[in-house]
Amino acid sequence: MMENAVRACVLNQSSHIHYYDHLSPMAALLEIPFLFVEEDDMARNMRFYPGLKGEIVAFQEFNPEYLLQHYDVVLMSDLWDRHVFREKFAPLEKEYGKTMRHVHVPHGFSDKVFYIRKMANEDITFVYGDNMLDLLKSEGVYENLNQFIISGNYRYSYYKKHKEYLDQIANEDALGGLDPNKKTILYAPTWMDLEQSTTFFDSCHHLLDNAPSDYNILVKLHPRLELDDTVGFYEILGRYAKASNIFFVTDFPLIYPLLARADIYIGDMSSIGYDFLAFDRPMFFLNKDRKDPKNDRRTFLFQCGTLIEEEDFANVYRIIEKALPYDQERFSAIRKKIDRYTFGEERPFEEIRKDLFRECQTPPKK
Repeated sequence: MMENAVRACVLNQSSHIHYYDHLSPMAALLEIPFLFVEEDDMARNMRFYPGLKGEIVAFQEFNPEYLLQHYDVVLMSDLWDRHVFREKFAPLEKEYGKTMRHVHVPHGFSDKVFYIRKMANEDITFVYGDNMLDLLKSEGVYENLNQFIISGNYRYSYYKKHKEYLDQIANEDALGGLDPNKKTILYAPTWMDLEQSTTFFDSCHHLLDNAPSDYNILVKLHPRLELDDTVGFYEILGRYAKASNIFFVTDFPLIYPLLARADIYIGDMSSIGYDFLAFDRPMFFLNKDRKDPKNDRRTFLFQCGTLIEEEDFANVYRIIEKALPYDQERFSAIRKKIDRYTFGEERPFEEIRKDLFRECQTPPKK
């Protein structure tokens, strides 16, 4: 098949809102349609992501046979083991005389090894750069890879291309309440994953009870936190609802406009920490499990900023103020180094597109 004969589409099978910020820029830059079953979802995403081409598929028609009839390749962020995928599609592939390919689009990069192990079992996988490849190797699953494509930090490239528009959307939907005369601290906790990584439920009170009045405190909530502990989640939101300088961001998929507005980052194991490296600004990590970034691969990113141990969480702002004058001198070089190691050089969209269609035309190896 030639490139223009390969019919590809993008699909958010689970409708996870945090997948859109990875899938929609990819669909836009590759100029392939994003399939939706709900008009509202399509309209919302087309507003957030300029250049996105959305297509509606009737719910009752949306099934594996529909995909095989109309497309050759499907891009998703859901994990779908290639052997399970082959079993699912094998009867239809035999009937239609074709092989359906699926491409995994990672929803960010973090040092969480449980996800990276599963990602190695996809059909074709987008890989950001050397950091992800080395993590696959260190976990002993690199050889499980079938085919992969280097994407670089395409999301940051997409943000820069549409910066004015995306910043405006963020101001309208998420950042309008921030005081422009104050600096902004972004706290971006991850969810309660298999490694119990989040600091939100047991530690956020240290950050929010003691929030200094001369800062905006922007809390970017992972969508799955609400499912992790629904009662606890809404208790926390309610407790600080009237705070004049604390702002919770929910149901908003865009990440880079938030990062561009942040002067300081506080995080745990969220992939947003790696995204923030592009700005080379102060980073602080809540190290609730007392991990050593020099000896623990799961905290590799923690080299890029100041560690705050659990016994010091109550003093987080005192630690921040003490560290800020020396942050650039101590961490700027390592932040830039790890950013390059993670995402590599910026890749032209057309090169990524050509690599994708080349891999899709290459028979599966395993």
